[in-house]
Amino acid sequence: MGQKVEREPAFESISVAEFFYRNRQMAGFGNSTQAVYSTVRELVENSLDSCEEALRSPLVDITISSLDPEVCHVSVSDNGLGVPVEYAPEAFTRVLYGSKYRQRQKRGAFGLGVTMAVLYGQVTTDLPVVVHTQTEEDGGTEFTLLIDVKNNAPVVKATRRLRRGSAGTTVSLSIKGDTKRARERIIEYLRLTSVSTPYARISLSINGEKESFGGVSQELPRNPIETKPHPRSADLELLRRLSSDAMSRGLREWLVDSFQKVGEKTAARLLEFISLDSRQPVSSLTREQLTVLAGGLRKFDDFEGPDPRSLNPVGKGQFLLGVQSTFSTTATQYAARVPSEWDGHAFIVEAVLATGDDFPCSDLPTVFRFANRVPLLYDASEDVLTRALRKVNWSRYSLRSSPPAAIFVNLSSTRVPFKAAGKQSIDAVPSIEAEVVALYRDLGRKLRKVVNRGQRATRVSRKKKEFSKSFRLLAESSANLAECEVPEYEGMIQNLFEVDEDV
Repeated sequence: MGQKVEREPAFESISVAEFFYRNRQMAGFGNSTQAVYSTVRELVENSLDSCEEALRSPLVDITISSLDPEVCHVSVSDNGLGVPVEYAPEAFTRVLYGSKYRQRQKRGAFGLGVTMAVLYGQVTTDLPVVVHTQTEEDGGTEFTLLIDVKNNAPVVKATRRLRRGSAGTTVSLSIKGDTKRARERIIEYLRLTSVSTPYARISLSINGEKESFGGVSQELPRNPIETKPHPRSADLELLRRLSSDAMSRGLREWLVDSFQKVGEKTAARLLEFISLDSRQPVSSLTREQLTVLAGGLRKFDDFEGPDPRSLNPVGKGQFLLGVQSTFSTTATQYAARVPSEWDGHAFIVEAVLATGDDFPCSDLPTVFRFANRVPLLYDASEDVLTRALRKVNWSRYSLRSSPPAAIFVNLSSTRVPFKAAGKQSIDAVPSIEAEVVALYRDLGRKLRKVVNRGQRATRVSRKKKEFSKSFRLLAESSANLAECEVPEYEGMIQNLFEVDEDV
């Protein structure tokens, strides 16, 4: 018998970039069609965020051209803030690169999207990304970049000073992608983007065919404020990171400085609740004490809710304008819930219910989903915004008597609980689901009023027509008997029914 040879298991450490290189379908780059859509989407999201931070009406130009049947070139240009020269290589090539410990609503989520597009382009075409960026303070620089996948680091192939007409950024890259099959998805995404962002003017050119979207509003949204983490959102890992920066500060002072909604008195009550000394240096906290603190932050009931000023919902006027300018509608109704939270993260849900022939007939309204103004086109079936729709008895709200209906629903949050890094489906968090169900019921009641008003108007119109016919015959007969001209009676009938409508 041969001697059995035991082999040691082969383990290796991989970088974050390596992980997403191996699992790129998680980030929305699973096939050549979705990859084109995801690339456009991620670049457009970055552009819109940058323009809004600069308080400028966004001008976003998208050019897509097929280099061959399997490879396409994508370029997206904006008039935003631009990226400072010293940060540009890292911002576009390091996976999970962003700011620390601060919360506010943004379209981008994980510091992942654009870098994932660059990574996908590199591994499928072996071509670099070209980034041309300019801020108000510098004269413009063009970078040619690759990603060191093993070390999750940028490789700068070339740099040159190159002035743009104004501040902003242009990102150009080549990817393996099916432009023809992705075209309709891209157009749908941009069309819905103009619903939630009607002040953005977006131009698209796909192999020379041009379309434009939005630009129907001059009203820019306010910038949401940046806030500290809410104490209920602090898990053990965040506490470890925050405490590592605390130096020798006392526990109470550190809590007040590190979290929103924690003042001196609240911090003192919290520490008394979990039996920790308010003067203890944070640097001396043991793992056990950090665990006690993490549990106390979740269980303590005296914290106020998260600051909703970190949110930037679409708002009634803009949302209605976006829907009405993009779709043919017979009626539109807006509703929104008050700010709420999930695990210490602020959120608001809002929606527009629209009726019209642009929407399909169904026993349920058609749902168009948005998260922080971004349209979600994939993985709808188990999304919380879709699930909540099935929990409402729409027959109670006269849906079958109305024209075809659709709901455009937007979740604004400092952290959207996406199911995966591809950011296409929102998890069924109970507090979010409860608010969405309540929102749909608010819209249902508005729909019922619209339907009832329409049915009543139809009945009045029919009654008016019948009465007018009878009154005409009566007026003509009376005039014949009196041997005089038929008097004018249309105004009398109109006045009579105006009184009836006001009753």
